[in-house]
Amino acid sequence: MLDRPLPFLVAGAAGAATLTAASAPSPLYLVYQRLWGFSAFTLTLVFAVYVFALLAALLTVGSLSDRVGRRPVASAALVLLALGMVLFTIAGGSGGLMAARVVQGFAVGAATGTTTAMIMDSAPNPRIGSVVSSAVPALGIAIGAVLAGALVEFAPFPRELVFWILAVVYLVLAALVWAVPERALPESAAREPVWRSLLPSAGLPRATRPVFLALVPSICATWALAGLYLSLGSSVLGTVLDVHSHFVVGVVLGVYFAAGVAGTVVSTVLPPRLREWFGYGTLAAGVLVTIAAMLTSALPLYVVGSVVAGVGFGAAFRFAVNALGDAAPAAQRGQVFATMYIVSYLAFSVPALAAGLAVTRFGLKPTAVVYGVVEVALVLIAMAATTVRARRRTDGNEPREGVGSTPVSRTFGTPRHTTHYVECGPSDGPLVVFLHGWPGIGLMWRAQMDAFAAEGWHCVAPDLRGYGGSSAPAAKDAYTVEEVVADMAELHDHLGGEAAIWVGHDWGSIVVGALAAHEPERCRGAVLTSWAYFPEANSLAVLVPLVDRTIYPADRYPDGQWDYFRYYTTHFESAVADLDADPAATLASVYRPGDPASIGQVSPTAVVTRDGGRFGTAHHAPPASPDPALWPPADFDVLVKAFQARGFRPPSAWYTNDDANTAYARRAPDGGRLSQPVLFVNGEWDAICTITGNHQGDPMRAACADLTVARVPAGHWLPLERKAEHVQAIRTWLRSKDL
Repeated sequence: MLDRPLPFLVAGAAGAATLTAASAPSPLYLVYQRLWGFSAFTLTLVFAVYVFALLAALLTVGSLSDRVGRRPVASAALVLLALGMVLFTIAGGSGGLMAARVVQGFAVGAATGTTTAMIMDSAPNPRIGSVVSSAVPALGIAIGAVLAGALVEFAPFPRELVFWILAVVYLVLAALVWAVPERALPESAAREPVWRSLLPSAGLPRATRPVFLALVPSICATWALAGLYLSLGSSVLGTVLDVHSHFVVGVVLGVYFAAGVAGTVVSTVLPPRLREWFGYGTLAAGVLVTIAAMLTSALPLYVVGSVVAGVGFGAAFRFAVNALGDAAPAAQRGQVFATMYIVSYLAFSVPALAAGLAVTRFGLKPTAVVYGVVEVALVLIAMAATTVRARRRTDGNEPREGVGSTPVSRTFGTPRHTTHYVECGPSDGPLVVFLHGWPGIGLMWRAQMDAFAAEGWHCVAPDLRGYGGSSAPAAKDAYTVEEVVADMAELHDHLGGEAAIWVGHDWGSIVVGALAAHEPERCRGAVLTSWAYFPEANSLAVLVPLVDRTIYPADRYPDGQWDYFRYYTTHFESAVADLDADPAATLASVYRPGDPASIGQVSPTAVVTRDGGRFGTAHHAPPASPDPALWPPADFDVLVKAFQARGFRPPSAWYTNDDANTAYARRAPDGGRLSQPVLFVNGEWDAICTITGNHQGDPMRAACADLTVARVPAGHWLPLERKAEHVQAIRTWLRSKDL
């Protein structure tokens, strides 16, 4: 096997090379047309059969790698691509070109999803994987156009050399992908027959249809323009703009798709409400500039228009993908995106076919100009659809899941982890992510989410690793802070990657602090509740020296209030068995309100080892009724069912990774110092984690450049005990920091 980062480089190279084949023939189309004397319609038909073959592959073998593994599918597809390249070299007419394009299209369809998954599997971290997997398709197309143009113009064997080179590259990559480590296949993959993965899967849930229909004009406009560039683009450059250099043709075609990558990146830094309009505006403006360039035969103006339109292509299509991802139920997201790509590739090919037919009757320039006018009309229709949908949402005629109502349950998965989360509020609102602690689930934030969703925030609360509906690996070392931060980075990318406000409680605060330190671009403000930030790691080696020895003399309470933490490291199986004996009673006994009489007193958590466990010799929680003021009864039932299904072992494993967490903390930039605004909400009656009257908050004060402390009369479960006060503390801080 290859050592990192080589597997990632191989996967990225395979992904880019796959799409390089899509555009490599484009600079040669004019050569073929002149050599064999076929019509513009035949030329676009040669282009279109590629798309139809690609669609067939997407609908059949597109998910095959989920059943049999990435390597065999990627390798077979690359070998098939090499065969397609050989067919190009021996083609003697339009029939030979069509045969080559059919083989090529099917191979690209088989490889696209597989190589994307390989990139995500082997990426050093989820953010890099997301960026690279979204960038390589357009980059590959751009490289193919420029490479083919250069070789046709300057190298020997102009019609064959580019394809021989690509054939060799594909065969080499077909061998190299076998050295990329394979992700373990899920048990369900082994149980299901392979033929099931070959069944076409597409569809639209009822709730997603209004959003999808509103986006159809945008999807058609973006992909129809891309289809024109790759089918008749070389003819427009050669005939209308009098470009005779194949290299220049390749560069101009490549510029459009390279600009698409730039548009994707640029749109991510814009405010959410501007992203769609930015895409539509630049797409329409770019097309209008190219129309003017064709009417005046001005090549420089055409290049400028291609760049602007390409930026619009990337931004508008990225918005469509994100909007559908928000609207689609998690269990049906694959079908929704399959339907989206069917529409995309039909728009990619059918209008180009119609244009090719029109050229034979009306000529190339009039056809290209009218095509551009139709493009602008589609963009205007897309803008109108967006406006109507926005008004319907504002008027209340279109239901918006989550705002002021029960949070919506969703699931997001990657090859390394699955995260269940609840969300509410407008999907284009500023993002706030709530992270629970031990022993919780995302639903604990219901009050906070309802309050901030009503104010226009996009609120998300995941079940952290080992909790609720999220993945729960068996190994204790799977519960390091680094792993959980990686989970949250993947979720954040899935949600759009916009810098967010992160709110944590208990262990959730630990994750928020680590994410703010290691991934500062994801966090524009951090709220920590009931657990301070410790830049040197949340470990016993850091916590115990900060114990207030006036309450916990070292000879009697060596670990102070952190004795329960120590007990997990010395008696893990016993600790878990006691908690699992009666999950409902355990949770009812844990979730109790704070008591002002506990101030200055020894916490029960300081005598867990002495008593033989959290519940002493009984080894199970005493019967207790849950406090409805903390957890609403229906939500408490959901909490209990989650722990009855999973048990306390995965959540408790978080306490057993001090060494790994310390090593991770030491790798944080700037020693873990936080430059973002930080709010710490302190429970004044918290017998374990209060920072009042002791030194527990000193490391946080030293590490935070902009720290605000809010004090609330509550115990450790402050977000549940004092819901309104917690919301108000966060709201006041957000306004004071202009966040």
